[in-house]
Amino acid sequence: MTLSEQPISTAKGKDAIREASVTTPRSSVFELSVIIPTYNESKNIPELLRRIARVVVEKDIPCEVIVVDDNSPDGTAEAAKNVEIPIVVRVIKRTGERGLSQSVVDGLRIAQGMYVLVMDADLQHPPESIPNLLAAVRTGADFVIGSRYVSGGRTNDFSFYRKLNSRVATLLTLPLVGRNALDPMAGFFCLRRDLIDTSPLNPIGYKIGLELLVKCSPQNVVEVPIRFSSRGAGESKLNLAEQLNYLRHLRRLYDWRWPNLSQIGMFCAVGTSGMIVDLTLMTLLMYVGMAFPLARIASIAVAMVSNFFLNRWMTFLRARQGDWSRQLPKFVAACSLGLVINWSISNALWILIPSLRWAYQLFCVVGIITGTASNYILSKYVVFGKKKAQAAHE
Repeated sequence: MTLSEQPISTAKGKDAIREASVTTPRSSVFELSVIIPTYNESKNIPELLRRIARVVVEKDIPCEVIVVDDNSPDGTAEAAKNVEIPIVVRVIKRTGERGLSQSVVDGLRIAQGMYVLVMDADLQHPPESIPNLLAAVRTGADFVIGSRYVSGGRTNDFSFYRKLNSRVATLLTLPLVGRNALDPMAGFFCLRRDLIDTSPLNPIGYKIGLELLVKCSPQNVVEVPIRFSSRGAGESKLNLAEQLNYLRHLRRLYDWRWPNLSQIGMFCAVGTSGMIVDLTLMTLLMYVGMAFPLARIASIAVAMVSNFFLNRWMTFLRARQGDWSRQLPKFVAACSLGLVINWSISNALWILIPSLRWAYQLFCVVGIITGTASNYILSKYVVFGKKKAQAAHE
């Protein structure tokens, strides 16, 4: 039984869902809501829905399926509507802003089941494992992951690059999730609906499971082994743009968990890159015979400009909405104290310790470190300062 609902306008991204014609009464009770975000999956969605129906009917699981489609041009929503199966399928078409994670959030807002399960539409997640995930959450787990990396889990046809990419991406989540999950970025997971508060959810890209793991703070995370299959028809959505979105998503999660520490860490990371620029240029200028004081000024100036643009793009995110041509002079002025400290310390060491002039880069490092604190404080509050209302959305 397939139920169609009005399209959802997502032009503003965070607008509440408008259920203008929800044909399933809110009083109906399902044990499980399966949410499937889709985009151009018309060739896969019929088979997926049939397999889901087969397993939930066989196991007598009261279930609804919510297909949230990002207005696919290949007719995915229509294909889902036309599948004749003996379970409730609610098809939602989102218009405007696209995004797999936001599609899931929209589905979570209207889910009626006691438990919510999320899976991809590309047939890589086996519907036959749904009862195993549900059984784990029924018996006390807060969050259950269909995992590729626990004992018994398998992946098919993963290239070396994709395996490496997955492992590195997982490693970056360790400070956020610790060792509670070996596969924290899995898109196949189940949790209690009462754990979810959609208001603080602000995902980018496709790792909604990681967002929920961090922000819902489940105490008991269980991983159930699955066989991660090859994609059915269509093309993978994992591209360079999505990988960059993943890094942006990680940054948001770090900011949410440790707002001040995260920003300081990013500022120091940018400072480290500036130090590399500084030392590289300093070495080149000294090699061609420029006097130390002049070479020091030139390398610091270039590193400062590099730091400005990286901090504007990565550290103080809201700064990108401002005019960089006005921010740059303020940044240079605000960092002048750090520059004076940097230049003075490195030159003092050059003068006071002539025996170590062969390692003049060490003098530069000491100068850079001593100037970093003042640079951060002035950058945060003078150059890229923002109102509290803005900070809440950074």
